[in-house]
Amino acid sequence: MSSDTEAVFQIPLGDAPGTPSLSMTRARRPATEATTVIDHEGQSREVEVPGEHPLTLYLNKQEVVTLMTLGQAPEALIMGYLRNQRLVESLADLATVHVDWETGACAVTTREAFDVRERTAKRTVTTGCGQGTMFGDWLEALRPIESDATVSVETLDAALAQILALDTIYKRSGSVHGCALLRNLEGAPLLYHVEDVGRHNAVDSISGFMWLDEETGADKIFYTTGRLTSEMVMKAVQMGVPFLVSRSGLTQMGLQLAKEMGVTLVCRARVGRHLIYSHPERITRSA
Repeated sequence: MSSDTEAVFQIPLGDAPGTPSLSMTRARRPATEATTVIDHEGQSREVEVPGEHPLTLYLNKQEVVTLMTLGQAPEALIMGYLRNQRLVESLADLATVHVDWETGACAVTTREAFDVRERTAKRTVTTGCGQGTMFGDWLEALRPIESDATVSVETLDAALAQILALDTIYKRSGSVHGCALLRNLEGAPLLYHVEDVGRHNAVDSISGFMWLDEETGADKIFYTTGRLTSEMVMKAVQMGVPFLVSRSGLTQMGLQLAKEMGVTLVCRARVGRHLIYSHPERITRSA
């Protein structure tokens, strides 16, 4: 099994002299593997199949969870997971994030030790692809997004057109979800696009990238190929993103939470058509 874990990078966590750095690997896995299938006419042909790899998170040498991932951005995935689960509060708390595919593990250490078991004591099973888990009192900790930001239909269509034009793993092999983060500006500049075997992994990876790049969510549009469940809305609120867009549908609890938390949900989104389920006053149209 090939691995890029020999390459370790030191990422400064600020500009001031003496600022601590984060030690990180960049251990990306191949996106697909070739396999032979027999088609409906009995002919053999080669197709691509997306990868799926178990990655076990060890936080301060204590096992937390095993994630099944495509492995396109494993460090960002782990960091976003820690952030969204509120297991680590600040990027500056992290000392190392090292992924080793030979052992299928990610070792994370923090600058100050703590008892991981206390922070993972309360679990809520979610409707993520497979079964996701959230730790702690998520709903009690969430605060509504107070935003007067608007997005034009033209900007929304530009965002969707950009994503449609990407050379994606889904186009080559199917069977994956994709998430993207775009700026809410004319033309909707694309910041990040991540694909993974589950949409919750993809959103966590983008959250990890935002953490590293010190990006806030107030002026952003978040897109996902998956349905908008309560978990997806919660993560949008965690990131402070007021616009959550999906090419798929939503759940009743996701809708209820979005209304309460100030998130605009746009579903069945294609270039030129969409359905707005919550806070439609934020979507503007040309006269």
